[in-house]
Amino acid sequence: MSAMAKAVLVRLGITFLLSLLVGILVGEGAYWLLRGESENVPRTIEIVIPLGTAAQISMGGPGPTLPPMVFTEGDILVVRNEDSVSHQLGPLWIPSGSAASLNLDRPSAYSMACSFQTSQILGIDVRPRIRPVDRIQGILAVMIPTWMLMWVYSLVAVPLPEKVAPSSSGS
Repeated sequence: MSAMAKAVLVRLGITFLLSLLVGILVGEGAYWLLRGESENVPRTIEIVIPLGTAAQISMGGPGPTLPPMVFTEGDILVVRNEDSVSHQLGPLWIPSGSAASLNLDRPSAYSMACSFQTSQILGIDVRPRIRPVDRIQGILAVMIPTWMLMWVYSLVAVPLPEKVAPSSSGS
């Protein structure tokens, strides 16, 4: 292998390792800062419709106070109806004294018909669960362009030798 080829390969290797380090620092740093609920195991969240909700809604009053409707892919929403009449939440029909569950398995922002809220609509936000492949893609998305830029900048900052002196082998 020629000295020029060795110099090129060494430079490629060094810039590869540096850009891999930058990719890991940026990708994993962003993941740890923004991961939030996506790492938790799927949860079961229960909403209770208290007795008298339908009467209160029919008189223009507010429905039950609900927590923020933000979930992670795989969570299960359970609606328990303690009211004297049946209620609906999207595809769920919940007769009086019973419960129904909704598996939130597709990330999206949903707007569902809801008979136990004054607006008759309930917004539900289902966020995706972060998988290991997503983290790897994040690292690669930073690493590959960084590698290209480091390679080019290294050629500008420290050009490759045009001619490498032959190695001296005793005469």
